[in-house]
Amino acid sequence: MEILLEQNLEKELKPYFKKYKSFLLDYDETLDEFLSDHNNAWNLFIMSIVSDNSNLKKCVNNLRSKGVDAKVINKYFYYFIKMKYKMDHKQYSWNEQIEFDLDLEDVEISTTKMSFF
Repeated sequence: MEILLEQNLEKELKPYFKKYKSFLLDYDETLDEFLSDHNNAWNLFIMSIVSDNSNLKKCVNNLRSKGVDAKVINKYFYYFIKMKYKMDHKQYSWNEQIEFDLDLEDVEISTTKMSFF
């Protein structure tokens, strides 16, 4: 059920995503290889929405007016807002450092407390 609700949210954002991707390709053709991967392009699109509060408010209001459940919207964008915060503050857990293949120099604060016996 939850996956269907997220698909509804993504379906509503799809026309804006296409315009965004087209704009980026018109602006800088060197992004073609990066944007050819759908996941890269989608994540960049969502992060651009989350990076500006007014864009996020407009997007959330637009999705709510189109009948997307508020809980689904909040849950969907929460992950990206949290990720943006972590990127801005360079604050990752050890698991994220391994998963994203981050160098130790790229992390200022580790959010996991490790203790050895």
